[in-house]
Amino acid sequence: MTVISLPAHCDRAAAAALLPTLIPAVAAGAVTLDGSEVSRIGQAMFQLVLSARATALASGHSVTVVASDAMRETARLVGLESMICGEGQA
Repeated sequence: MTVISLPAHCDRAAAAALLPTLIPAVAAGAVTLDGSEVSRIGQAMFQLVLSARATALASGHSVTVVASDAMRETARLVGLESMICGEGQA
């Protein structure tokens, strides 16, 4: 299993920077995204997480998210909490 730590500010630039690391990790097997230090997250990072989960699921792998309170609250506000913070599903 690969563990990837998310930065405190998960904006579009952070999502773009994460993509080259995330693609091979998802292809190789289970991934945990450690968002325990996230204080702010935007749409681009949510889209990347959801895409990674869907890709992993299609290949029999999983992406698990460890969400900070701020990450979980933002996901809740935009209606994505179960999709982002749920266990491995897309």
